[in-house]
Amino acid sequence: MKNLLWLILAPLLLLAGCRSAENNHLQPEDFASYLKRANLKVDNVRPVLPDPFRATSAVAILIDGSEIGVYKYDRNARVQADRIRRLEETGCTYINGVPYPVAVRGSFMLFGLDKSPRKKEILEVFNRFD
Repeated sequence: MKNLLWLILAPLLLLAGCRSAENNHLQPEDFASYLKRANLKVDNVRPVLPDPFRATSAVAILIDGSEIGVYKYDRNARVQADRIRRLEETGCTYINGVPYPVAVRGSFMLFGLDKSPRKKEILEVFNRFD
């Protein structure tokens, strides 16, 4: 009986501890579509190099004259998963030793959000991005 209970509870406990946004299947361009569906006016979406933040892919999205960077990390790759986890824990990334605030959800990091006049609305959409 004890073994049966363990077989039932073990998967539930594992899943409970891993509740992160399930958005690893999405791409940065998909976030632009989420923003449009939320009635935010997206002026431009352009690919950018993911290399500065060691991400797998990235886009810049222009909203109300302010550009944000959307960076994707592949959580199926251990190095990428560790990297996004660190970003989530610290809430910032560094450029030339200077910390910059970031928002993290699942496999994605938003950069430059602090300067956007639509920060609140963008974060609301980001918090549903999965």
